[in-house]
Amino acid sequence: MERKISLSDLRKAVDEAYEANKSLKEGEVDSRNACADVKAFGISVMLPDGTLINKGDTDVKSPLGSISKVALSTVLFSQNSPMELIKKSGQCPCKKVPEKPKGLSFSAHGIRAFSAIEPVGDPESKWNIYENRMIDLMGSAPELCDKTYQALQKEAADTNLVDTLAADGYYLYDDASLSANLYLKALAMTASTQQLATMGATIAADGVNPVTGKTVFDGAITQNVVALMAAKGPHKMRAPWLVASGIPAKSSYGGAILGIIPGVMAIAAYAPELNPAGVSVKAAKAIIDVMQKLDISIFASAQVKFVND
Repeated sequence: MERKISLSDLRKAVDEAYEANKSLKEGEVDSRNACADVKAFGISVMLPDGTLINKGDTDVKSPLGSISKVALSTVLFSQNSPMELIKKSGQCPCKKVPEKPKGLSFSAHGIRAFSAIEPVGDPESKWNIYENRMIDLMGSAPELCDKTYQALQKEAADTNLVDTLAADGYYLYDDASLSANLYLKALAMTASTQQLATMGATIAADGVNPVTGKTVFDGAITQNVVALMAAKGPHKMRAPWLVASGIPAKSSYGGAILGIIPGVMAIAAYAPELNPAGVSVKAAKAIIDVMQKLDISIFASAQVKFVND
């Protein structure tokens, strides 16, 4: 079964979501978000054919935070089979699998993921692979927020991040300091909602960037990338988010959220004020409003197709 939704209805849904939420004054800006534009609010939607709908401050860049793992997962699934990556994400070549260190202010799993990028022992090559993948996905280069990067490095040093990983025996596939630094740098990279929507649309289009036409990765891994997004979800909102929005998504402490439905669409929204779970209040509500207005869900039986009026 196929449902057809007009592009005018999509534009109307985005416009209404923006207007309904632009005046919200809830949440707090994360202290690590040194490059925040506290007045900014934007929504971008891109379809797999490159159709773009922008509303608001869609050129304002914010830290990627956990959204960095979306681009990272396309690299890891390109270098590993799904089963190899499942083993790497939760197993290690030892008799007993140590639990994730407790009390860390950063994601141990995120550090492990960067440690798993090949080649081992070569931070420059690792970063080049990751950064080039981001550029190919977005069609343009993200930027590093130096103030945020420095703040993250200081926090890692103050909390003895690397020593804690070592003391707890948390297995990594490369040097702990090297891997942690790459992860912190990724957290501090910034992108606009338009760039994020382009990245999402590239994934939704089975690895072909709809703006540049470049094939970025094998489309067979799209389902795995989006499955990870669904499993993890916006921070501490996993099941409630999927029920409310119907779209797998990742969020950032910077205030951005990216959602993707393969073959259908990508939507990104940004506003820096976060709820207690660390998710943007405006961005989350805006995306949920768009999805509910159009009655789109990755779990629905009908295949959605957007059509010209």
